[in-house]
Amino acid sequence: MKLNKFKTIAPAAALLLSASLSSCMADLDKGNIDPNVDPTPSITGLYSKCYAGLIMEGNDGNADFTIQDNGKSTLIRNIYNFNELPTDESICWWSDGGMTEISYNQFKPDNETLKYLYKRMMSNISYENHFLSLDAAKAEPTKYAEVRVIRAYHYLLMLDFWGDPVFTDKISAEIPRQAHTYNANFDASKTYTRAEFLQMGREFLFNWVKDELLAAEPDLLEAKPETDTDPDYGRVDKGTCWLLLSRLYLNAGTYLNNDGQNNPYWKEARDYAEKVIEKFPLFDDSKISSEAKARGYQPYDLLFMGDNGSNGSSCEAILPLMQDGNKTQGWGGSAFFIASSIDDKSRTVTGQTLATTFTNWSGMRVRPSFLTKFTTNPKNFEGKTAEQIRAMGIDDRAMIWGVDHTLDLGNNDAFKPGLTVVKWNNNYSNGGTPHDAEKVDTDFFLFRVAEAYLNAAEAEMHLNGENSANAKGWIDALRKRAHAYLHSSYTLNDVLDERARELYCEGFRRTDLIRFDQFGGSQATYNWEYKGGNKKGTTFDKKYNVYPLPSDEMRLNPNLTQIDGYYEVKN
Repeated sequence: MKLNKFKTIAPAAALLLSASLSSCMADLDKGNIDPNVDPTPSITGLYSKCYAGLIMEGNDGNADFTIQDNGKSTLIRNIYNFNELPTDESICWWSDGGMTEISYNQFKPDNETLKYLYKRMMSNISYENHFLSLDAAKAEPTKYAEVRVIRAYHYLLMLDFWGDPVFTDKISAEIPRQAHTYNANFDASKTYTRAEFLQMGREFLFNWVKDELLAAEPDLLEAKPETDTDPDYGRVDKGTCWLLLSRLYLNAGTYLNNDGQNNPYWKEARDYAEKVIEKFPLFDDSKISSEAKARGYQPYDLLFMGDNGSNGSSCEAILPLMQDGNKTQGWGGSAFFIASSIDDKSRTVTGQTLATTFTNWSGMRVRPSFLTKFTTNPKNFEGKTAEQIRAMGIDDRAMIWGVDHTLDLGNNDAFKPGLTVVKWNNNYSNGGTPHDAEKVDTDFFLFRVAEAYLNAAEAEMHLNGENSANAKGWIDALRKRAHAYLHSSYTLNDVLDERARELYCEGFRRTDLIRFDQFGGSQATYNWEYKGGNKKGTTFDKKYNVYPLPSDEMRLNPNLTQIDGYYEVKN
């Protein structure tokens, strides 16, 4: 199922999927096909739309809601903005949209980019709810289960970002209510604190997501590695469901106890990760082609290249989001992950350009503290090309560009202060030509098996101690693939650092730091540059481990109570 440039169907009924007063719904596209008159294209269009919403902007390049820059509406771009920018792995100097405030952990309800994240989430959920409401969809159990998993993924993100967002799982003209009101323990006649609302909302969503994934699993496609020539490449299968369950269980301490280490579900987190590991192999030295090796590539490189759907690395892609420079053009998918961190001087680890003329975005850099995951002296990377850093033989995953950049972030008011990431590119590992000189072919591996290795290792250490041989084996496998030296033993802190090395800029870091109690709160001992808005870094309140509901939503929906720790913005 190759997802091309979508001509999706957005029936007028979609305007009611969350609520008539919700700003994120008011701008949904109005289609001209009545699903009751012409149900077949409606099913096809909505099914495709549920996938497209993970990486595309909307119908034929237009966003699904009113926004000046369509690229800023895309889901994975906003996951990056809110799970990477507030951490040691990324920082942005752009002043528009409140990007610097996000980078400084200064989260406010009127942040423009926060509004885009929320609108995208609710827009996608509306399409998913609509598809799942149709009898014709229920008649196709596999596709129906896939969309249930996609919707559960969105609500897992909502749980992680807000804790107590609005919730709706059906078409309704009613004004939406927050998740806490669906908790069986909620009593509308009683008075609660905002903290109590937050915890009830988290508990409800945790159980709802869990139940949805477990219910969908039996009807899904069997878990198996695929390439972009396989008919089911890019579809949700049982592996996707297992990895989402592992991720949910891994963070149960955060969601249920507001303490990432107080987790009653370590065993489930490990067991579901192991199910993934049994079905999906790592792409390592035994699988890379001799041609790619001759061109100077290592296995980790091929995961993030323009031909990653066909170069063999997709064997570890559990859910690849497909990109094609001719057919899926946009500014918020894989193109963002390449262009946002480069200029025309940037080069790959083999000395090539990034194979896209999108080179003038020049916004994202890494903070020096992140580089200490690769070297005890990050100054060693300053002034060096990615090729030179690779030649240092430290770790293949250190795909960093340092030429004409300083390690120090200065005042964070320009691109050159701070080293940059050249992890993604649009080159082909066999020397082939991309489909377009600007738009990219690089599929985005939303879920990949490396996460399962790390989930399993972390949970195993909690269950059987840090000296677990199984945990060591899973971590060693990733480090062997990266040609990094193997440790004689590993600790839980090593797991956190290994997650940074393996998964950086892929949308995990904030959640990981929260789970290890190293994000907000006085208990957090890990510091990084500009944490809390201070150049040297400072702690901030644990309440800010979740984001505020956007002020637009608060103004338009009288059913909402702002998230604990924040205050409504009144205009």
